[in-house]
Amino acid sequence: MKKRMLIRALITILVLWMSLSFFYSQYQLRYGQTVYTFDIATEDLYFRDMDIVAVSPYALYTTGHFLEIRGENKSFDGISYGFSIGDTMILSRSQAGDPFTFPDASNGKVYCDTSNLIKDIRVHKRDSLQVEIHYTVNGEPKEIVGEIKLSDVIRPFSYNNNKIVHLQ
Repeated sequence: MKKRMLIRALITILVLWMSLSFFYSQYQLRYGQTVYTFDIATEDLYFRDMDIVAVSPYALYTTGHFLEIRGENKSFDGISYGFSIGDTMILSRSQAGDPFTFPDASNGKVYCDTSNLIKDIRVHKRDSLQVEIHYTVNGEPKEIVGEIKLSDVIRPFSYNNNKIVHLQ
């Protein structure tokens, strides 16, 4: 009789432990990281599929993105841009010449592999992403500076398309 009660108690404890482990792992999968996803549209350029992943409270991962021309008959002579959170630069790229004429470009679109893991950075949903873009189009230099609130571009658990942020 005591042996049977002991076995039932152990099975009950085992089932409870397995249930708690399962629910905790599901919680970690859903809330262990925060993904910020957005597109940036300027008058001449379109940054498509920008993703920033806060892996933990102390690490950040940036992914590659597409850079596209907006409009017709545009010739670029150098593009540089940088994104920072607080005082920490998380993405910086500079390209001399017209990147849309290089062999890896196609139909006014080029993939920029800017994947990077940044450690020892604290990212909160209330932080802002500072964006600075410099380029020359058809001989006219342009400078665009803006700010994106991370709370506005959090990717939901399921989504259809990115939020477009227009910078002028």
